[in-house]
Amino acid sequence: MANEITVPALRGLALARADSRCVVSAYLNLDPQQFATAPARASAITSLLDEARREVEGGEHEHEELVHLRGDVERIAGYLQNADFAGARAMSVFACAKLDLFEALALPHAVENTVIIDYAPFIAPLVEIGPPGQWCVALVNRRSTRILRGSAHNLAEVVAFGDEVHGQHSQGGRSQARYERSVERDVDEHLRRTARVLLTHYRRRHFESLLLAAPVELRQRLIDALHPYVRDRMRACLDLDIENTSVEQVREAAAERIGEIETARTSERLERLRGELGASGRAVAGSEGVLQALNERRVEALLYEPGLKLEGAMCALCSLLQTTSGVCPVDETPLIEREDMLEEALQSAVGQSAELIAVDGPDLGPLGGIAALLRF
Repeated sequence: MANEITVPALRGLALARADSRCVVSAYLNLDPQQFATAPARASAITSLLDEARREVEGGEHEHEELVHLRGDVERIAGYLQNADFAGARAMSVFACAKLDLFEALALPHAVENTVIIDYAPFIAPLVEIGPPGQWCVALVNRRSTRILRGSAHNLAEVVAFGDEVHGQHSQGGRSQARYERSVERDVDEHLRRTARVLLTHYRRRHFESLLLAAPVELRQRLIDALHPYVRDRMRACLDLDIENTSVEQVREAAAERIGEIETARTSERLERLRGELGASGRAVAGSEGVLQALNERRVEALLYEPGLKLEGAMCALCSLLQTTSGVCPVDETPLIEREDMLEEALQSAVGQSAELIAVDGPDLGPLGGIAALLRF
């Protein structure tokens, strides 16, 4: 499935902000269970564009801005009516003539048809899906290597190769010992080649985490051969038949292990949050403290309940966020009241390269549904 969300694209959208509500964000659902045929997709596109035009005409815009918005919607229409949706379960399109912005991204998961016109691109659905290439899975035995990359839910095989490794024989004596050493040198060279290929893939496009599937007797030899950049990203081992496991079976095994790893990571962050709150000043909880930390660009990790409703206000000039309305303390302009401060918080966190952790369950409830670990 296509996933065109990249870290630079996500960060660029998070940093794009206008001084008025003139940024159009459109999400088109292409779930094949509902929109498998061309007429069904055409109907969905028409419905989305009709909604976008109603949003434009129903808003309060000055004439010049209204002209720009109409043009943005028609540009989105032209794109969607001629786009190749191969492999996509949804599309997101962002347009703003004032910011010279036009960005279209294919998404691997279905989303609700949505049109939002606001000061900045609406990126919460992109944050929840995340960029591809975050995970790498390497399946390695004595002579064969397969490497898959992608997101937790969308791994694809990107390379497979084998090396000639001599088979065993049973002549006995010194001849057999020399032959076995030769075989092991072949194996070591195969492992070194695998390590080089993994490093090349990492340098081309960084992956955050590595899962390794290899026979138990080879694992440490392979780990020792890995470059430190790659070795530092190893998270766990998988028990799989290297050569005969299908890509779908690899996906299933990896998804289960990734889920365990991400659950453990969230638990670790929550445990750290509990320890840091009130002790070292390296954590804050509640909307007021979190927004202040975001304003100061101190957030290392933002923990939040998906769908959390937060009210507050923001400055259209300097992007300052706070829980109450009034005048911006930085530039003395009136703050704009907002009903969805979680979106503003996510945009700010992405813009400062903070880790984003969606926490399902009751852990953040007593903390107002939002908290942050701080860099300093």
